Amino acid sequence: MRRRQRQAGLSIVEMMVGMVVGLVASLVIMQSFSSSETYRRNLSGTGDALQSAAIAAQRLDMLIQEAGSGLARGGQWVWGCRLLVTQSGNAVLPSPSGYPSPFSSVPQTLRAVPAAIVNGGSGSDVIIMMAGDSAAGNQGKGFSSATGDSLVVQSPTIGMGLKSSAPASNFDLILAVPHLPTDPGDCRVVQASNTMVAPTVVNDASLGLKVVTFNKLIPLNTATYGAVDASIYSGKKGVAYHLGLRDSPNFAMLGVNSDSELVQYDLLKRIDPQIIGENIFLIKARYGLDNGVGGDINDNAVDEWVAPSESGWTFADLMDGKRATQQRIGYIKALRIAMVVRSSQPITTPAPLTSIELFQDLGSTRRFSRTLSTEEQRYQYQTYEWVIPLRSMRTPPNI
Repeated sequence: MRRRQRQAGLSIVEMMVGMVVGLVASLVIMQSFSSSETYRRNLSGTGDALQSAAIAAQRLDMLIQEAGSGLARGGQWVWGCRLLVTQSGNAVLPSPSGYPSPFSSVPQTLRAVPAAIVNGGSGSDVIIMMAGDSAAGNQGKGFSSATGDSLVVQSPTIGMGLKSSAPASNFDLILAVPHLPTDPGDCRVVQASNTMVAPTVVNDASLGLKVVTFNKLIPLNTATYGAVDASIYSGKKGVAYHLGLRDSPNFAMLGVNSDSELVQYDLLKRIDPQIIGENIFLIKARYGLDNGVGGDINDNAVDEWVAPSESGWTFADLMDGKRATQQRIGYIKALRIAMVVRSSQPITTPAPLTSIELFQDLGSTRRFSRTLSTEEQRYQYQTYEWVIPLRSMRTPPNI
């Protein structure tokens, strides 16, 4: 019995064999788990990128497609006019101070344009778009005079679809533009007053129809959006463009901040900046021009794609306030967007992406290339390119 008891248990050799088998099993399990986790992260990173791209792209489509709405018919008067906006006695445009990041490169003085691109160099571009939202459409309404606190609309082009039942704070905005024979001048955003007399429907025996009569005088809410500078319109023809209720028009900037967020900034400063997309690494854009280069001019088809760094198409060129620039602005029929989305977490890959190439079907001077740093190569990227037509810019301007 003592001999059998002394022989019970494990020998040192058996113990070492067991430890080696256990260690090998642990290594195999950890390697399998690591591979599974890497695959899961790569897969979830791709899913996050797709979701972020879909949300951001939808928002960009909604905003940019309507660029120029409500203003396109007055292109030869509206485009290039210097925007003047005040609210409750405070200047809004030109901005009294520089814009916050990522819009710090945008100048404080802006002129009316359906869509414009501020070149971001190796970083993201800033896209600016301006559009009204009016039931009156693109048709401007001529007014015979401006008295500071009111506009006298000319007959017979009367009526703007003003809503007298709207709350005073949300009453209609109007862009008052002078017709000048030279370079575009100043144009002011004003707000109709809720003292506007609502139109009435009466019977016209001569026509056998019910017709609408309007009050020709449009009083303005000078306490909120300021008065019209009557001297600007003295002895000149003026035209008013209905922008819709105060909350409706879109005068916005779109850019990517340092946190890889797509930010929308309201140029009229009605709301705070909004984040409309995440994990956006880069956004670049190109102008789609209907200028007859390689095609027919003004046939509503894009003839060439132009970079915002090219002569004549820089942001400074489009904001020069020259009459000749108005025609060039009218050539803009679409924007081509390239958006690069990055995974939210670093990934492990044997062949990391070292550079990003965009607009590869264009000429060499109109492409975009960026080399990724060692830190940036740790992430996964998805690139999306698509064309957004400016639908309102197909409307021919009034002659």
